[in-house]
Amino acid sequence: MMHLAAMLLLSASILSRARATSSSSSAAASSSLSTFVSSSSSVAAVRRLSSLLAPPPPPPPPPSSSETRSSMSPSRARFLRRDRHGRRRRFLVVESFASSSSSSSSSSSSDEGGEAEPINVSRLSTLQALLSERGAPGSVGCNIGDGDLIPVSLPRPPSSTSSSSSSGGGEYRDLHPHLLPLARSASSGHVVCALRRGYADDVEFFDAPALLARPWPIVESAVGLPGMRLLSLNSEHLMRRIAADADASYTEVDDAIANRVVETYNDGLGCGRLKMKDVDEIYVRGSVSKLGYGLDKYVLLRVGPFPDLYETMSNRHLMKGDVESSLIAAEACNGKFGGRFGSTFAFYAKLLASLSPRRDEECRDAARMTLRMPLPTLGLKRTDYVDVARMAGYASSDDDGDVALAKMLEMYKKIREHEGNDNSGDKTPKQKAIEDADYVLDVACLTGQAYGDVRAEVAAIYRGAGMEDDARFVERFG
Repeated sequence: MMHLAAMLLLSASILSRARATSSSSSAAASSSLSTFVSSSSSVAAVRRLSSLLAPPPPPPPPPSSSETRSSMSPSRARFLRRDRHGRRRRFLVVESFASSSSSSSSSSSSDEGGEAEPINVSRLSTLQALLSERGAPGSVGCNIGDGDLIPVSLPRPPSSTSSSSSSGGGEYRDLHPHLLPLARSASSGHVVCALRRGYADDVEFFDAPALLARPWPIVESAVGLPGMRLLSLNSEHLMRRIAADADASYTEVDDAIANRVVETYNDGLGCGRLKMKDVDEIYVRGSVSKLGYGLDKYVLLRVGPFPDLYETMSNRHLMKGDVESSLIAAEACNGKFGGRFGSTFAFYAKLLASLSPRRDEECRDAARMTLRMPLPTLGLKRTDYVDVARMAGYASSDDDGDVALAKMLEMYKKIREHEGNDNSGDKTPKQKAIEDADYVLDVACLTGQAYGDVRAEVAAIYRGAGMEDDARFVERFG
């Protein structure tokens, strides 16, 4: 496929050119751990940190036969990783190797509100309690605790025989249709959500139970905003980060508060009930200080990947003048989340544009990579999209926001038309439905059309391909 080959060449050229000014290729390889330690770290510290990257495996009980059937081994999960349209993509294999191990394991389904369909958010009520107490780390409008984040009561999805209007939820009608609101900030109006994505299970070799049970990523968005900001790959990672943050900050807050947060997080852990076995263990107070590398590095080493922490790490290296380590940290972020979230490439493009001398060609290529991913994952606010349109070379600095986005939309449509011609004969009905629904949502994202106005159209696309669960999810707040 022509566009697939172009993506491979484009991604490879971005990374190779970005390192062209490095001292040597061997130095780049040996400094891969510099994303976790500063350039002045000693060899002993690096060796010690290397040993920490492989935490001791927990002794989970043998899985039942049902768990064995519904789970996927890491190698098979990597082989079956698919792109946004459900098609197998070789360029995503590298990303899946770097993904958190829990992402390929069978996730928890939370059905705490009596929902007829599973909600793949592990320990939802615990997550909402922790968010209310401490806020959502990594967010821009949901990071205040002390009760600012109010849990959202989820309406039941409409039945297959009822109209979408009977489901209620009008307050969130203009939220992105793939988002499930979990908690809303009283001060900013931003919402912590779970992101549900559709999968084309009519594709050959599709392992439906494993992919459909995969944990939903946790993101930040708001009613009326075009996109979303990735917070965590799943709820368990986010909750453990909150517990670690409370523990590490206990000298600045009441120790009783830290104890309460950790106790809330630990409730129900270590009993073998979680399907995510690698996180089914209690958090022990003092773990951050015992590791000795600070909160951010503890979270990346012991909890999981978080895009805001990689961006912080990259910026810190850049402030110290260590361009090589800054680029490595940004590339690591692309490896963990790239292919699913365009925001990582948007950050990478901004980083390249900030270097002196500017690396305009690499910046342009990185910005254009975002159009290969669901556009609402590019950023949270409209200005994020305008910036990418300019960095990608689709608009000039003299163009205002409306003109910049119109030019970006024109290029997006040309790319989609080319992809349609290139792959017109190898799509299953559900693959085409996912592609068509993404197109409607991408256009709404760039044009500013209210998401509530396209919910019915997206639901009809899914329903026409037999994707009833996806259609009902979209109609939940119709």
